[in-house]
Amino acid sequence: MTTSITRRLMLGLAGATLVALSSTTAQAADAPRIGFMIWNTSVPFYSNLIKTAEQTAKDLGVELNIQSGNGDLATQISVVQQFIAQDVDMILIAPSDPKGIVPVIRQATAANIPVMAVNTTADTSTGAKLVTYVGVDDFVFGQRQGELLAQAVGDNAKVGYILGKLGTSAQLAREAGLMDTLKKHPGIQIIEKQAADWDNSKALAITQDFLSKYPKGEIDAIVDQGPEGVNGAQFATESGRTDVKFILGDYPADVRNAIIKGTVLGTVNQDPAPQGKFAIEDAVKFLAGKVSEVPSPNHYLDLPIITKDNVEQHPAAWGG
Repeated sequence: MTTSITRRLMLGLAGATLVALSSTTAQAADAPRIGFMIWNTSVPFYSNLIKTAEQTAKDLGVELNIQSGNGDLATQISVVQQFIAQDVDMILIAPSDPKGIVPVIRQATAANIPVMAVNTTADTSTGAKLVTYVGVDDFVFGQRQGELLAQAVGDNAKVGYILGKLGTSAQLAREAGLMDTLKKHPGIQIIEKQAADWDNSKALAITQDFLSKYPKGEIDAIVDQGPEGVNGAQFATESGRTDVKFILGDYPADVRNAIIKGTVLGTVNQDPAPQGKFAIEDAVKFLAGKVSEVPSPNHYLDLPIITKDNVEQHPAAWGG
């Protein structure tokens, strides 16, 4: 009899364990599955965006899979196609080519998988459907850089321009925004522009080239679309070229320190962390049917200008 009771107890416990395991499996299966393709995760800017997206996903019970496109369009397309094959619930993209990414967005849409753009966006004029774009208005970003430039150099100046990755939505829109502001200041001339691909060493080389080509009196400022110009600004100071003012984009710790030191005049602060946070939150709302709570077609975030006048009030957006 004891053996019979023991056997029944063991069977009961085993059944309870199976029920518990089944319940846990069901809960895991119910977790939203989101694939996130970032055109190049090795770009320092993305570190805090990724960290915050992962933490937000963990907090909200989301299964998040972040993959790098390695700076190559074909790889980016392949990553998104893998997400489609995995039948994820939503795909987030930060593409390098706003037009080149369009066909695979259409593939996702045809598979009934919604797509959201984060930080960089896609060309929706050609039929690509996006839930929304979470990030900053890069046209306004460029306008703000233009405003800061005009305040720094006055009505007449010669300026070198360092671009980010050519063809990215950020590069194109920031340049368009800067040029829009400079229409009001015809005496400010862009004498040369080169692309640094958001790369520090390339930006330094371009800065050295500008300073070599244009002696004092022939170049008044250098504007970099990203934060990569910070090393060039330091080089200029060390070389005695304090006649050249530096205006950057984004606000990592080294740029903040350069503004405090005076080697950089100012920057436009695009904080990556909120982009990761709001992207996951908006995705969860959309998948839960709360479509009206997701700002659309754009979820724009703030773009404060940082100079020596307010730098102490703003901690760095990323970096130690």
